[in-house]
Amino acid sequence: MRHLEVRRRLGALLLALLATGAVAGCDAISGAAGDAVERAIEEAVDGLDLSDGLPEGFPADVVVVEGQTRGAARTDADGTTTWVALVSATDSGAAARTALEEAGFTVDNVITHDGGLIGQLSSDAYDVKLIASDTQVVYVVTPAA
Repeated sequence: MRHLEVRRRLGALLLALLATGAVAGCDAISGAAGDAVERAIEEAVDGLDLSDGLPEGFPADVVVVEGQTRGAARTDADGTTTWVALVSATDSGAAARTALEEAGFTVDNVITHDGGLIGQLSSDAYDVKLIASDTQVVYVVTPAA
């Protein structure tokens, strides 16, 4: 059930950032977007016991940027597995998005700001919530609905 909560929060945050993006250009809005991305990263990994490297079973189709990687997987009562990967990588939001697109993922929604990014990409097999700040990239991966 926890992954549903994270997905709802990320979805709400993405909608808020989309609305904010319509009036982008203001320093205050850009700062608020950066803070929102940092909060989204914290919420995505909150309560997870992250191990070194990608979590067991992490889909090979989901290409991650290079950097120190930690991750965790969790399975809900309904049997749905969610994988989370946290990569320490500088200014890698655009690189993460590009790598996923080159691997065949479609961008469903995306907002960028000053090197950060929050978005949702999908393939026939997986949905990926991508959250990137200046220093970290988080991938929240679930089987496609």
